[in-house]
Amino acid sequence: MEEFVSRSAEETQAIGRKIIRAFGVNKLYCLYGPLAAGKTTLVKGIAEEIGVERTVVSPSYILLREYEGDFPLHHIDLFRLESSDELIEAGLDEYLLDPRGVVAIEWAGRAEGVLPEERIDVKIEIAGDEERKVQVSTNLD
Repeated sequence: MEEFVSRSAEETQAIGRKIIRAFGVNKLYCLYGPLAAGKTTLVKGIAEEIGVERTVVSPSYILLREYEGDFPLHHIDLFRLESSDELIEAGLDEYLLDPRGVVAIEWAGRAEGVLPEERIDVKIEIAGDEERKVQVSTNLD
C-alpha cells in the first residue's frame, strides 16, 4: 500500500499523475471517499497524464463521461446508484470486466458486489480543510 498526503487540489492532481504512471492503463481504478474528498480532482490528474485535453468534470448526473487522449478515459460516478444491480442495468459493468484505457470509478463502494478483484483501490480521507490522505492498494496479477 502506498500513502500520500495532499494539501491542495494541485497536489491531489499530482497524486493522480503519479498513480497512473505507477500502474498504467487498461486498469480499473476504484475511488472511495466522502463528498468533496477530491475524487474528481484526482481523476483530473490521471486525465492530464494520459493526454486528455478536455476539462474533466464529475459525471454524477449522467453516470459516465468519456474522454479521448493518448488513451481513452472512462470516468464513472456511482453516487446516484442505489445498488450494483443498477450499474448492471445501466450497462456499465462492461467497463469493469474489460477496462480499456483507464476506467476510473467514483463511489466504487456502491458496486462492491460486482467489482473484479483485479483493480487499484484509491481511498481518499479528509484530514483537514485542505489536507487529504490518499491510500493506494492493488490486487493485480
